[in-house]
Amino acid sequence: MILKNAKIYSDGFLKKGALLLNEGIISKIKFNAQENDLRELAKKNPDKKELDCQNKLILPGIIDIHSHLRDMEQSDKETFTTGTQAAAFAGITTVFNMPNTKPPAISAKQIRKWLEKAERNIFINVGFISGIPKGFNYDEILKIIELGVIGFKIYPLNSLNGIDWTDSLNIQKLLNISYKFQIPIFIHPDWPLSEGKRADLYQEFMLKRYPFLEYHNKLFPVYTEAKYVNFILENYYKLITDNNLDPENYPIIHFCHVSCKESYLPIQRAIQMNSKLKITFEITPHHLLLSNELKLNNPYIGKVLPPLRDKENSSYLFNELKEGKVNIIATDHAPHTKEEKQNEFDALSGFPGFETYPLVILEKVFKYRLSIENFIKAASENPAIVFKLKNKGFIKEGYDADLFIVDKVPDYKINPQIFKTKAKFSPFEDFVTSVKIWKVFLRGIEINNDVSAPNGNIIRRIL
Repeated sequence: MILKNAKIYSDGFLKKGALLLNEGIISKIKFNAQENDLRELAKKNPDKKELDCQNKLILPGIIDIHSHLRDMEQSDKETFTTGTQAAAFAGITTVFNMPNTKPPAISAKQIRKWLEKAERNIFINVGFISGIPKGFNYDEILKIIELGVIGFKIYPLNSLNGIDWTDSLNIQKLLNISYKFQIPIFIHPDWPLSEGKRADLYQEFMLKRYPFLEYHNKLFPVYTEAKYVNFILENYYKLITDNNLDPENYPIIHFCHVSCKESYLPIQRAIQMNSKLKITFEITPHHLLLSNELKLNNPYIGKVLPPLRDKENSSYLFNELKEGKVNIIATDHAPHTKEEKQNEFDALSGFPGFETYPLVILEKVFKYRLSIENFIKAASENPAIVFKLKNKGFIKEGYDADLFIVDKVPDYKINPQIFKTKAKFSPFEDFVTSVKIWKVFLRGIEINNDVSAPNGNIIRRIL
């Protein structure tokens, strides 16, 4: 297939040109393609298909490294099919799935079930992240690694395996696994608040009845997130020093959904202090663009972990994205049933993120508040580089034809009722955007239409 008359993203710029897609890869790129160039491409185009892109933008498929695809015993919230179709319609061509499933993915047996369920049911590429087995079972860890998981994830607030992640000895064991096998550790940074403090906050809230999202932010404050980030960094340095590690053997750690300046700054200082440290982080679209001052008909839709912070934090993080300092954008796509988001104290944290992500972030590009270069780096290129996803994240000859085509249209309001995800709600409801996802391709096959079949691959870490 030939994609012609397009603006193609390449090396920080949009350049007019055409792409030849053949057998799932980008086989030829012609910038400023003239008629004779198109004739030459046509000779090498076996399927004879051509698509006039009408001056629209061709961008590398988005790689979202943080999602919850549910399924198994949570298929009422989402399935591999509905979740990956939602991503496909949003221009997201690769996602990583987190292990806090039901049952939790903390054994090789459960991960095999995951993989078997995903086979032939995913519209895009999916990589899987595991929890740590109970008791740090070394043989089980080896079996999980051999299955090709992308990495391991820890949750200090709600351990999947009974392991106390506020104990330095357990963190040292965890980092030891990372450096020995050179496998990433994904960290949800938050230090548990004492029960006494939580009780005090509840009493204050019931007395003053200030907005719910503000209360939720106080229950999971910025200082507990920053405390856990610093706790991990201290243990990271200790392991390197105690074992006299060379840089190639440093543990690999990734901080999930950094939400505030207090936790962002120590991470940046570490990276700037020593560029050889294998430390990365992500920020979500909602922590870049929303605050706990958000007014919603149902405020519990905005309940998420970490919470929406104040405007000062979201503005600060967005400015860091503008400066090109944000490693990765990731959605933390976390669908729930509508009933699970109705009650004040029982509402579960999280909301869908796939189908709003490009609409709200690319809108900033279209409004000249964010460069397209810094968007593509954080959305596609950096995730591919950091997690060694071969032939993905870039529009280059020989790379996979995972692409999406974007158009600028008259302003319209985001309507969750038309989402492909099962979760038809969003804190971005009624946000105005001029971004339209026109076509999405996975290995050169269009996937954002209702007749496309599940054609995604399971991404496995290369051992």
